[in-house]
Amino acid sequence: MQKMIIEIDLGERSTKARQFKRDQGEMSLRDFLGVFPSHFPEDAIPDKTTLDLPLKDLVFQPITVPKKKSEVPGNSGSSKLRMTLDDLWLSDQDEPHDSQCDNATCCTTTPKQLSDNEAVRCAYREEMDNLSDYLRHGLSVLVICDKMLTEYLYELVCHQAGKKPVLDAARPEEMRSGLSGELDRAMQGGYSNLPVLLRNLKTDEVLVLRSLDLVDEGATIETLYERTTDGEKPQLLGFLDPSLEVKKVLSDRFAVHIQINGLPRYPTSEKVQPKEFTVSRLLTQQERKRFADFDPESLFKNVSGLNALQFRNAMRYVGAKVAPQSPSKDIYREIREFKITSGSEVEVPDTTFADIGGYDHIKRQLKHAISLIAGDIKSLDDEQRSKLLPRGFIFHGPPGTGKTLFAKAVANELNATIQMISGPEIMDKYVGQSENNLRQLFATARRNAPAVIFFDEFDSIASQRSVYADGGARANNAVVAQLLTEMDGFRRDQAVLVIGTSNRIDIIDEALLRPSRLRPVEIGLPDLEARRQVARIHARSFAVDSYFKDFIANDKAYDESDEINELRALMLELERDGVDQEGFLTALIDLVAIHSEGFNNDEIRAVFQEASLEHHLEGRVLNPRYFGSKITALKRSRQERRHVHL
Repeated sequence: MQKMIIEIDLGERSTKARQFKRDQGEMSLRDFLGVFPSHFPEDAIPDKTTLDLPLKDLVFQPITVPKKKSEVPGNSGSSKLRMTLDDLWLSDQDEPHDSQCDNATCCTTTPKQLSDNEAVRCAYREEMDNLSDYLRHGLSVLVICDKMLTEYLYELVCHQAGKKPVLDAARPEEMRSGLSGELDRAMQGGYSNLPVLLRNLKTDEVLVLRSLDLVDEGATIETLYERTTDGEKPQLLGFLDPSLEVKKVLSDRFAVHIQINGLPRYPTSEKVQPKEFTVSRLLTQQERKRFADFDPESLFKNVSGLNALQFRNAMRYVGAKVAPQSPSKDIYREIREFKITSGSEVEVPDTTFADIGGYDHIKRQLKHAISLIAGDIKSLDDEQRSKLLPRGFIFHGPPGTGKTLFAKAVANELNATIQMISGPEIMDKYVGQSENNLRQLFATARRNAPAVIFFDEFDSIASQRSVYADGGARANNAVVAQLLTEMDGFRRDQAVLVIGTSNRIDIIDEALLRPSRLRPVEIGLPDLEARRQVARIHARSFAVDSYFKDFIANDKAYDESDEINELRALMLELERDGVDQEGFLTALIDLVAIHSEGFNNDEIRAVFQEASLEHHLEGRVLNPRYFGSKITALKRSRQERRHVHL
């Protein structure tokens, strides 16, 4: 295909623009102009067809165009090019695309190619529109987002707002010629050139602070509050990574704070129903073909917590590791591997209530809560449902009874993400940092709703508030107050469930135990029927049931020994009584359940875990006598621990 030659004036950023064109060959010309506003001859302004062409099909012929003949897209003016770009941007927001569209920037169909720039625009369109509106009206804005998103946001939103971005490390005009030794030294100081940049900032310019934490110093903060040489208040666009903090006096310099965290479940600006999942729009055609059974909700569940760029990296990782038409479970396994390497704090549980033996009354109570949160009860409208929604639960009881398993099962049944937090991880030695850790946890959960926040050892952060004035008591009181604030701040459209586990519910602050906040659920030691179910689950998971089936089917293959002969004799006796192999396994499970009274679920699990290990490693024969000895050993160990504590 012959490439089209277009005459274009790229301005002072010509070198950077040409490099960008080489790197982003699949990007359309119109998106390129959003990043690098340019001039064209008045009689050669690109039409809509040309604007839709990818950069790889174009050849730029650099020229110089007098500014009066063509306005810069993004700045004030009513040139034909600016009007064309504005019309395209608005139509891209308001009008549905044709289902056969192959344009890489099309967000409502699967594109052939998708650049990182396009992915960010597609995922955070509403946030970027809001940013542009605030900048257009002269407000300074602080964006709290992952550092990797910064470069993809500031140029486009500034030009959308009709503002020229001035970078914090830029070389001010007055320093470009006739530099004195003093100014040379100032430039070497990193941000020492900020006073000059601020004084010379024009009304149509925005100073972009790409790492706000680097200016978190007293003298620099004072500089940001100064005015320009024209007496105007400088307009700022600051970026701060969520893992960092700055002083309140610095963050207060910005009139508006916007947080961009993770991926939205749906494109929030759309009013159409049913909504299309954001992740569906961020897949290329080749990546979509990797799925034999594509389910956008399950995909979102597995990638929630990742931002748009991390999601694209995850899909490239999947593309390199997985063949086309692979089962979703294989793809999700690779995504989990990627999330582990990228340090994501959001987990995707696969535990179900069927994996937990017994406790039917607790399962019934939790399923009722899940039905409310998921909106499965059709007789309730949204207002009634929001009044009945629980804020969360506190699972309390002896150790080893499955409290953590219940939390994972709730998250899985709710089709939600889960953040697994150990209570002591929240606490920090610096004043105010513990409360900030809590705020970040809840912000992540709200962004990825429906979500479950699971606090293990909940009593370590939610113990009763004290009247003492020492530092430790004040820190604990502040954390409890922050937790109450976050829980009371849930909105009805945010399905966030808090689950805490504790062995000491007696020391939990009373304000958290109100019925409208956290409902206490006691998970005690399993009864006889629960022990039967727990034993059967672990006999299956450790393949102990398969051992007996194999023994019955291949009796002659086993060597002669006293233990083998004893097991054969028992089998023959049961066979004469009409008991089949399933009946034998049931009788063995009953034996374990009856003699493990007072055991917790983890101790019952240990019986079958050790049986499987010793059989495979030492060739032990698994007969009823063996299981009896294991139960006796566990009872003896418990008694010894009790005597030690006494």
